[in-house]
Amino acid sequence: MGMFAVLCFLWTGYYVWTLYDAHRKQVAEWNEGAKVAFEEALWMEVNKRAKFPIYYSSSRKGGTTVLNESLPDTIFITSPLGRRGYHIEQICYERSLIKESDQRAVLGALLYKYPLCLDTLSKHWDANLANREIPAKSQIRYVYTDWDLQKDTVYSVYESRLDSLTVSYLGFRCEHELVAFVSYPYWLFSLDNCYRVLLSWVVLILLAVFYTPLEVIFRRNFVKEKIIEKKVHVADVTIDKAKIYHLPDNSLFDSFAGTITKGDLVHTLPPQSSLLLKLFVRKENLYLSTAEIDKGLWNGNGTIDNIHKVIQRLRTELRKVSSELVIKNVNGGYELK
Repeated sequence: MGMFAVLCFLWTGYYVWTLYDAHRKQVAEWNEGAKVAFEEALWMEVNKRAKFPIYYSSSRKGGTTVLNESLPDTIFITSPLGRRGYHIEQICYERSLIKESDQRAVLGALLYKYPLCLDTLSKHWDANLANREIPAKSQIRYVYTDWDLQKDTVYSVYESRLDSLTVSYLGFRCEHELVAFVSYPYWLFSLDNCYRVLLSWVVLILLAVFYTPLEVIFRRNFVKEKIIEKKVHVADVTIDKAKIYHLPDNSLFDSFAGTITKGDLVHTLPPQSSLLLKLFVRKENLYLSTAEIDKGLWNGNGTIDNIHKVIQRLRTELRKVSSELVIKNVNGGYELK
């Protein structure tokens, strides 16, 4: 039972780790798909304004240019509040949905005139996630900065445990910041596999409940008890001494000759080891206390160190004959098994 419980714990730990590792890899794939789905939803909102006419003027004049334009640290825009300079962080350029400067400027003006609908954007994103079979809870944080640099923050829903997925910026001044959040429930991924762990524990519980009755039935029908008999010469019966003993591993111990015979192997024991083995086999339970060993070998004048040495010597001799014959420490004494 104990070994089976250990195996169940090890199997459960291994399987849970396997599920966690597979889920981690799946989440990485889902995140990439969710980013693409979010960008597609943004483009759907932007494209709704693609045909709306908008008038804007630019102070840019002709002159030399290069293929890769340098990104300015500050831009100047003339708005209803007059001409003002706005500091733009590098991340806003890098994460801008539209990279080209004129198009960003037009998009900023369009979003000022036709504001972004967060609920619609959220529905588009959820629909894209469903089409990609990504089981994510989604949330969008929309931060709008007006011409006077006042910020207004709106959430599509409020979920405190969602993880930030990606951020995008819209407009030339990048005054529209949209942060996407997602989370994935673990049980959706592992539900189909949990039955294997549950089955292991169900078997363990059933085995614990029915172990005793099953053991009784098994022993009654399949196990034949071995009766260990002492073989005694007729001549020795009169002096109450058995010469040949049948040991638990089916080997034979001749106490007079001091030999153990198993098959074709005949091993002679040292006198003291032979006497100690005789003391063991003459006890019905094959158990000797330290006091009995001391009395049988040294008439009560031995020491604990003497007992330990003679036991160790007999163990060594028994191993030369059979690995099945062992002497174990039991309740302050020793037992031959």
